[in-house]
Amino acid sequence: MDETNRWNETMMQSKKNRSSGSTSARSMSASAPNRMVQAYRQAPWRLQTQRGVLLLIVAILGASVLWVMVSVTVQAAAAGLKIQELEKEQEKLQREIAGLRTQIAMQTTAEQMKKRAEELGFMTVDPADITYMVVPGYKGREPEIQAPPPGSTIQQSLVKPAYTQSLWEWLLAGVMGLPSRSTSEPARGPVGGSPP
Repeated sequence: MDETNRWNETMMQSKKNRSSGSTSARSMSASAPNRMVQAYRQAPWRLQTQRGVLLLIVAILGASVLWVMVSVTVQAAAAGLKIQELEKEQEKLQREIAGLRTQIAMQTTAEQMKKRAEELGFMTVDPADITYMVVPGYKGREPEIQAPPPGSTIQQSLVKPAYTQSLWEWLLAGVMGLPSRSTSEPARGPVGGSPP
């Protein structure tokens, strides 16, 4: 029975302390409405652990940013070196092509061609010695038509239809599966002009 009374007294005392503490907390909250009061102090080892983890996170983020920057720089430098090598090779090939064209030009001069023809057994012909033969049904070579006839050109847009779509339309087409304007509309004529 004695223990029960002591327990009741301690409970009453703690309730009184809480009620008196709550009034002081209320008076504090009236002066600082948004300030929260921590119920207990953090252990020093916890604070050190939190600081250490925060420092570790910052170090990892810094290292990852540095790694990305270094890798991008290395890739850019490698691409630059490759471009320089390809430019040197291009210049070398252009010099070779120019040299070969010079050789072809020297070998196809009129004097060189006449000399080579004589070496192969060809002779100059007198126009009076030439006989023309007519072959019945032979029409000669058909001319090869490489360009389309004038007036039948198809009007094509200068801008591809995929590039006439707005970002909003592209997002809607991707998210909702709606058909985009680039696939649903026919190609337009040139921008700023009228069809001929």
